[in-house]
Amino acid sequence: MTRRSFTTNACPVDGRWMRRKRCSSVFLGYCCSLGFACFLWTLHGIAGIAFGASATRPSSLAISARVSRRSATQKVRTALSAMEGLEAAHASLSNVAALPAGFHDSLSVVVAFADQGQNINGILFQASLPAYILFLYFLSYRKNNTPPLVQFGFAFLLVFVILTIPSGILSKSSFGLILADCDWVHGAAESLLTCTNIMLVLGFRAALMGDTAMVDSFAVRVTSGLWLAVVVATLAAGIPIFGAGAHTPFLSGFGALPSGMVPATEPVNALSIPNWMVHFSTVFEFLIAMSLAWRYAEASGNPKWKGLTWGMLPSHASSVAALTFHVFYNSIPWILTVQAGCTFVGNATLAIATYRIAASNGWTISELNPFGGAETRDEEDSGDAAFDVTRLKTESSTTSDLIPGPLLFAEVLLLTVAASFLTKYGELILAPDLFQSASSASSIAAGLIVVTPPLLVVGTLIAQSKDIQAQLKAPAS
Repeated sequence: MTRRSFTTNACPVDGRWMRRKRCSSVFLGYCCSLGFACFLWTLHGIAGIAFGASATRPSSLAISARVSRRSATQKVRTALSAMEGLEAAHASLSNVAALPAGFHDSLSVVVAFADQGQNINGILFQASLPAYILFLYFLSYRKNNTPPLVQFGFAFLLVFVILTIPSGILSKSSFGLILADCDWVHGAAESLLTCTNIMLVLGFRAALMGDTAMVDSFAVRVTSGLWLAVVVATLAAGIPIFGAGAHTPFLSGFGALPSGMVPATEPVNALSIPNWMVHFSTVFEFLIAMSLAWRYAEASGNPKWKGLTWGMLPSHASSVAALTFHVFYNSIPWILTVQAGCTFVGNATLAIATYRIAASNGWTISELNPFGGAETRDEEDSGDAAFDVTRLKTESSTTSDLIPGPLLFAEVLLLTVAASFLTKYGELILAPDLFQSASSASSIAAGLIVVTPPLLVVGTLIAQSKDIQAQLKAPAS
């Protein structure tokens, strides 16, 4: 008996969903290929810098052997050629000195990014990519009944990851700054993460409410593409057309208070209000997506989906670490290492969580065989590949406590604005010296900020988990 996709009655929808699924698969394939190509390009640059000079330098023994076989006449000719070569080299050095500064900056960018790939932060970020690809693979297993917009949202995250590479090159080559210190470039690139999390929230909510139109909305996908186009256009036109500088605020710093209202002066690399709003909205949206994934476990009848919420926890900690780094004006380097470590662990826990979901729905190692059982899989795809809302419990008792969409938007917006203003100006009022230094006291405060929100989330999840509560009460009884 085959299941019908997108049905609330006996009439299935046409093949548009399958065509969109194929488009999403192609899009994911392009993202993965591009990410892998960027990874290989980084390794090529590192290898070229490390071994390029030694690989092209001739052996001293070979030179000695050739010199010993030359005649006196050849030595004279060689000496004359050497003199001419020295004159030409002198002229070439004069020309190199006259090259524009941008050429030298480009060389320094290559060296800087090669060095970044060798430090612990770069190694952890690169090493986390395979785990994320596995996560996407298991998430998209045909029998999981994963909301299509959720799949697309998680895949769209790769676009954000890839775009940070040219964004970092732009800020470094143009201004000599890291990405976090160039507000308008930083804010534009970071907004793609906001776009990703919005799609996660919309996808899970639509599935829980039985909204078959929104759960795989083509309009949302197009909007994400337009969002990406606007970001790329902003990065491309920021300097030549709009004359953006090193510390030009994102969106012109809309909403900033007059400087006279703040008792202390903040550093030039401080985040603008719009940039803080992008960061805080990303955190709040991700927390909402975590809670919706927990509800999806109850609606689908598969408790393994709760593991996805737990698997998202290290990624949330990574976001908190990024916020903390900006709270201290990007002056405490170890926070970046914590963020990279949380990203590495988070991608691994995401892969483990979705593997457990896929395994509970029948995934086996034989699924990796591209040849065996093709006919059987094709028959199963006709019923299980498409999202089926009828497999979910979407009764009023399940969705009654979901916050209405407009109210949820208003709450997130209010929390985002409040957190942005309190962070930007609160630290200037309370303890500007603490937040603008890299002292031991600042590191201790940063550590407390990094661990507190994730611990609060852990406490909330434990309170909501009936299994954990039962285990905690078992010894007492």
